Amino acid sequence: MATNWRWTAALAATGMLLAAGAAHSQYATELGKLAPEALKGGAKPQPAQVKQIAPDLYFFWNDGSSNAMFMVTDEGVLVVDTQQHPADARRLLGLIRKVSDKPIKWVVVTHAHGDHYLGNPVFKAEGATIVSQRDTRGMMSKYYKDEVQRRQDYFKRHNLDRGELQMVLPDVTFDTRLVLHLGGRVAELIHLGPGQNPGDTLIHFPHARTLFLGGPFSRQNWSNYSFTPSVENWVALLRRAAAFDVDTFIGGHGDVATREDVLEYAQMNEEFLKAVSAGIAEGKSRDELADTIRMPQYSHYRNYHRLRGWVYALHYLLTTGKPMAPLAN
Repeated sequence: MATNWRWTAALAATGMLLAAGAAHSQYATELGKLAPEALKGGAKPQPAQVKQIAPDLYFFWNDGSSNAMFMVTDEGVLVVDTQQHPADARRLLGLIRKVSDKPIKWVVVTHAHGDHYLGNPVFKAEGATIVSQRDTRGMMSKYYKDEVQRRQDYFKRHNLDRGELQMVLPDVTFDTRLVLHLGGRVAELIHLGPGQNPGDTLIHFPHARTLFLGGPFSRQNWSNYSFTPSVENWVALLRRAAAFDVDTFIGGHGDVATREDVLEYAQMNEEFLKAVSAGIAEGKSRDELADTIRMPQYSHYRNYHRLRGWVYALHYLLTTGKPMAPLAN
């Protein structure tokens, strides 16, 4: 463990910690208008539950919010993503404490969506070192206010106190790969380039033959297209992920998945990209595209009711060359 601490200190000393301004962008005005509509409707979520993936690896499937994982060892606990609010994080911590009383050593933030990191204060108070890819940290800093704002309906619906929220950024960042050693186990943090977001991080647990994909993959669940700089890269990332020598795949949303689920998700993204690209080539406007693109073969996916918003976001990317929420303007 001492080696890891020396490494993390060296990373910080070499300037790998990224500071970003708090300027708002097109994302705040455009996606902010879409968010209230996007939060309406949709399938009723399944009850939250913990699933044991391996003797020391647990998956928290929180269908009404976002997923998390935790690995328990004799030396301590590693947590992946911290939920959408400190109250949610306390629930997650309580579930961890049913399995282990060891200290929380590491928290990994897979991407910069608030439902995956707004619980950070709870785990920071436990003494955890928080880690993310450097672009994720930059986006967390830049879009914190936007992330809080677009989750107001969730906070109200669950009677959660906004006053508890505070921005807690990662202590350590990495570029393409970082290996964490804890209690004789290894967690490999891997950045294959941007997928759904700049900074997307995969976590490979070799001993459990499990890959956590975070933002780029959600089993049978439409994802937000406002952050991706390239759907082509997103599709390529998914196909590379599907080639990992593992048995279990878990996304940022949705239940435990298979390799076939990941490949289907890549296909869905590719077909959506082709549909929007073809409409633009035909001279259709953003609203004409949103009125006509239906993708019925994926209508069983969760968040299908948000399709109009995703058409808007992808139209913006393809006509401007920039994501609706770019890392830097």
